[in-house]
Amino acid sequence: MNLFDNMLKGEESLFLDLNVLDYDYLPHIIKYRENQQQYIAECIKPLLQNKNGKNLLITGTPGIGKTAATKFVLRELEEKGLSDNMFVIFINCWKKDTTHKVVLEICDKLKYRFTMGKHTDDLIKDIIKLLNKKPVVFVFDEIDKLQDMQILYVLLEDIYKKTVILITNSNYFLANLDNRIRSRLMPEILDFKSYNLAETNGILKQRAEYAFAKNVFDENALKLISNKTFEKKDIRLGLHLLRESGDIAENESSKVITENHCKKAIEKINGISIEDIKENKEIILNLIKENSGKSCNELHEIYSKNGGTQSYRTFSRKVSDFVDQGIISRKELHSGAGKTSIIEYKTKTLDEFD
Repeated sequence: MNLFDNMLKGEESLFLDLNVLDYDYLPHIIKYRENQQQYIAECIKPLLQNKNGKNLLITGTPGIGKTAATKFVLRELEEKGLSDNMFVIFINCWKKDTTHKVVLEICDKLKYRFTMGKHTDDLIKDIIKLLNKKPVVFVFDEIDKLQDMQILYVLLEDIYKKTVILITNSNYFLANLDNRIRSRLMPEILDFKSYNLAETNGILKQRAEYAFAKNVFDENALKLISNKTFEKKDIRLGLHLLRESGDIAENESSKVITENHCKKAIEKINGISIEDIKENKEIILNLIKENSGKSCNELHEIYSKNGGTQSYRTFSRKVSDFVDQGIISRKELHSGAGKTSIIEYKTKTLDEFD
């Protein structure tokens, strides 16, 4: 028996496509949410007949497919060419949490560039004129993060033909909504239930099949992650554990991902929330922004000196994710000492500012 048969060589990887494990990745098939997708589509369908659509409030705990199911329906509209005759506006209220930010985002979606120096009320008048040229689908994800609801009132009052879809983790959002907005909204209610254990396992198995090389993920190891994910009722945690297990296995030069790798991944996330994990990603991005022009090695050294615990291989992979997303650029420089990757943060153009 060769003692090194199960060790990865330098350029080998267990991963095929890391994007599949990203929180925002949209699979070609959203498993176990077919009924909910149909319900969302039914609320939009009247717009295709040039009628007013139905408004919809989608509720449920984090990480159970609310946003993914909604985006799937919007993608279907686009792929079938049905969105050509309507506006589709998706707003993440965690990022755009004021009326002014939402209005600027709508301007950007409409490619309306005459925003400089204009008051919010004037911009609202401008976009209302544009939006009333076609039916509109509005989706406000994390609507409970919006600090004021002025824009919601305006859109419900002044847009002729629309479907307004609000997504929230809060069961009390509607009860706390201003009566004037609630009376105009009059939404259908769609409550997403948590995935059961079999569904959780099915979703993670689907992602693992696309994300990893064939037969590298031990079936019992996947069950371990599925059980932990089901316990926490958040698919996003399972995706993180799949990725973390793969990273741990690669760092140990293993050709397979075992139960032991998954146990180590689970130990690392004990006491850590998904929001903490997301924040770590933001820390790395901010570090790159502040040290643009340095090599990947130099960035990892700075990261480690500031308390970062991820290996160079894992850090480099996250850098690659940002490159794929177009947030940063990577330039390969060749010298006598070998090849060096220079990382630069991409500065936005004037048209991209929001």
